[in-house]
Amino acid sequence: MRAIEIILDGQYGSTGKGLFAGYLAKLHQPEVLACALSPNAGHTLILEDGTRLIHKMLPLGIVSPELRHIVLGPGSLIDMDALWTEIQNAEQLGILSPKVQIHVHGAAAVVLDRHRDSESDGGTAPGSTRKGVGAAQIERIQRKPDRNNVIGLLKQDHPLFGRIKLATTAELQRIYLEASKIQVEGCQGYSLSIYHGQYPYVTCRDVTAYSLLADCGMPLMRWSALTIYGVFRTYPIRVANRPASGEWSGPTYPDSTETTFEAIGQPQELTTVTQLPRRIFTFSHQQAIEACVQNKMDFVFLNFAQYCTSWEELRDIWLRLNECSVVSFLGFGPTINDIVRVGSPSITEAHVRDIYERARAAI
Repeated sequence: MRAIEIILDGQYGSTGKGLFAGYLAKLHQPEVLACALSPNAGHTLILEDGTRLIHKMLPLGIVSPELRHIVLGPGSLIDMDALWTEIQNAEQLGILSPKVQIHVHGAAAVVLDRHRDSESDGGTAPGSTRKGVGAAQIERIQRKPDRNNVIGLLKQDHPLFGRIKLATTAELQRIYLEASKIQVEGCQGYSLSIYHGQYPYVTCRDVTAYSLLADCGMPLMRWSALTIYGVFRTYPIRVANRPASGEWSGPTYPDSTETTFEAIGQPQELTTVTQLPRRIFTFSHQQAIEACVQNKMDFVFLNFAQYCTSWEELRDIWLRLNECSVVSFLGFGPTINDIVRVGSPSITEAHVRDIYERARAAI
C-alpha cells in the first residue's frame, strides 16, 4: 500500500498547517516527508509538553516515529542558514534522529544575500515579506551561467552540506516508490496562488495540490490512497499593509469583509516571518468552495474555532464547509492537544459545543 497525504492551506496562509502536519504525522506515522518550502512562510508546531517549533524550511511532520526520509523537492527555495539551524535544533531536542536522511533535489534554488538585499528597500510585489524569495525565483528562471543559485551547482562550503544529501530525480523516485506512507506539507495558501489568487496580491508560484506534488518532485504513480487535507481558519488573515511605502496586501472575496482582532475579542496576531500585524476577515464560503473543488480536498481541519463569537457562528461555518468537503478536525487552540477529531461518531455536537464554550471562557 502506498498512501500519500497532502496538507494544503485553503486560504491566505497562517491557518495552522504546521500544527496539523505534526498532529497527522503522530497519528499516521509516515516514513517519508516531502515539501518544497521557502523562507517567506513560517510554520509553528506546539507539542503536548509545550515544546515550540517554528520552521521555515524543515517540515513539521518530523515528529513521526517512523520517519526515515525528508525530501526538499526541486521547487524549494532554500535559506541554508535557516535549514541548518532548524535541523540542529530539532536534533538537540531529540525530535529529529540523526539517522533520518535529508534529501535536497539538486535543482532546488537557494536564497542568497543578494536576493534579500534586492528586496530589502521595497519595490517588490504587494504584500511581499521581502525575504528574497521572489528575487531567487527570478534568478533561477533567468538561467544565467555566471549568476547561479541552484544548490547542486553551488560551492559546498556551508556546514549544511555535511548533513543533507543532494539528490537526483531518479533518487527521489526510488524514495517515493519504495515508501508505504508519505506526508506532503504545503506552504502559504491556495488564495495566494499566482494563477488562482487575486493577482497581483499573490505569491511567486502556484499553490495547488498538483503544483505541490510537482514541486516536491513526486512522480505520477499508482497510489493506493491519495488523501488531501484542507486547512482553514474561521477568520482568514492576510499579511500586513505597509502604509509607509504605500503597500496594500490585497482584497478579500465578495462574501467576506475585513474586521479586527479586537472586534472578535482576540489579541492582535503578528506574521511569523515579518512580525507585522495581520489583517483579519470574516469567513468566505466562496473562497472555501473554490479551494476545495480546485484541490479535491477530501477532509478539512477547521482551525481557530474559538475565534467565533457564538456557537451558532461556528456551527454555520462548519456546516458550510461540509457542503464542499468533510470537516473531520476542529482546532480550539495553539497546541496538538487542542485539536478535536469530529469525524468520529462518538464525538457529538453537544460535546463539541462544550469544548467551544470552555475555549471561549478561557479567552
